Amino acid sequence: MIRRRRAPRRRASSINFTEGPILKNMVLFALPLLLMNLVFQLYCVLDLIIVSNYCGTNAMAAIGATIYISQVLSGLALGLSTGCSVITAQSWGAGDYDRLYKAVHSGYATAFAVGTLFSVLGIILARPMLTLIGTPADVLVDATGYLRVYLISILPVLVYNMGAGILRGVGDTRHPFLFMTITVILNLGLSLLFVGVLKWGIIGAAGAYVIAQVVSAILVTTSLMISEEPFRLFLLDIAFHKDVLRPTIKLGVPAGLQSCVSSLSNVFVQSNINTFGKQAIAGLVSASRLDGFVFVLINGLALTAMSFMSANIGAQKKERAKKGLVRIILFSIAAIAGHAALLLLLRYRLLSLFGVDIEVMHYASITMFYVLIPYVLFAMTEILGGTLRSAGQSVLPMVITMVMAGVRVVWILAVLPFFRTFNVLVMNYSVSWTVALVVYLVYFKRRGDRIFERQM
Repeated sequence: MIRRRRAPRRRASSINFTEGPILKNMVLFALPLLLMNLVFQLYCVLDLIIVSNYCGTNAMAAIGATIYISQVLSGLALGLSTGCSVITAQSWGAGDYDRLYKAVHSGYATAFAVGTLFSVLGIILARPMLTLIGTPADVLVDATGYLRVYLISILPVLVYNMGAGILRGVGDTRHPFLFMTITVILNLGLSLLFVGVLKWGIIGAAGAYVIAQVVSAILVTTSLMISEEPFRLFLLDIAFHKDVLRPTIKLGVPAGLQSCVSSLSNVFVQSNINTFGKQAIAGLVSASRLDGFVFVLINGLALTAMSFMSANIGAQKKERAKKGLVRIILFSIAAIAGHAALLLLLRYRLLSLFGVDIEVMHYASITMFYVLIPYVLFAMTEILGGTLRSAGQSVLPMVITMVMAGVRVVWILAVLPFFRTFNVLVMNYSVSWTVALVVYLVYFKRRGDRIFERQM
């Protein structure tokens, strides 16, 4: 039964997207989100520095071999939190607090069910998946052990992201930032203890990550449980509600499949990177930790855009949504281009922090060059796709991602055999992002203002 509560007040940590200066509100919302993502990415870099200095190149290659497989499973699961966040933001913007209550509790039920299933499946299938993509024999054992422990984290990660998605949906990014900061500090401390002091190797690094994610899930859940707002969580009320579960799945499953398809294409790319040897794999993981600073910027801006659009589409403020889209795109282009240029200028100095040899640095530098420069294109596809999902149009972003994944596969099968260099291999990203962006722009031009009409 739905618990009835008093009319809500706007909490101090929430941003009201339906009123006030558009860009200012977006920036105020985005800053804690960007800082949260930055803190997490800084952890990824420092954690890899710890592993590389205590465990060596083989350990780095083992971690690198697992990146895209873990993204396949976690991406599919986390897509569901996207659906919940959109429904939450629409309900909050429209003042529909009964629907908001149902979205919160149905979202948590989904997180527990899907998180448990994916953790179990991932642990069972870890070695077969690594073998399937041609992981080098000299890193297979370490990669398998690391992946099995790491995938235990899918459940707490999904719970945290579901809770953080609910808070973002009501305009609160400060609390998720605080929780992430606590989690990262704990994670780094445990990594130093497990890897540096106890000498548990990369299994210790994975274990530290799992423990930290459990803590983050507890923190965000506790925050929702003690809230006095309409989105308060009651543990005993966690259950599926058909009337919100249906639109959540309608939005979340395509978003999850979109992430899954993209990651599967990356697994195919990974299998080809593996043929260049463990130095290339170590180079990839080194580059991914650094270009990840721009990726998390893109992710934060895309989530900001989606939250803004969801609230205004829910409140039926079409013109405000249109203005917000233009401003966030222009802001994103400037911010991403600046950050990418800075990383490229400093790439050799930054890569030296990992203590890698010249060959690994060579592969990492190539990867950064061919990924960072076209990242602006990727950012625009993420923002435009998030805009469609915020209005309930979730199928097209999934289809475009499938097209993008297909372009990567075709590039590798049709072009790479004739120009078999690492440069040509990593160019697949910029080519696929260009195709995806063109499709989005054509669709937006044809649909016009109808893009900003709520579909559910």
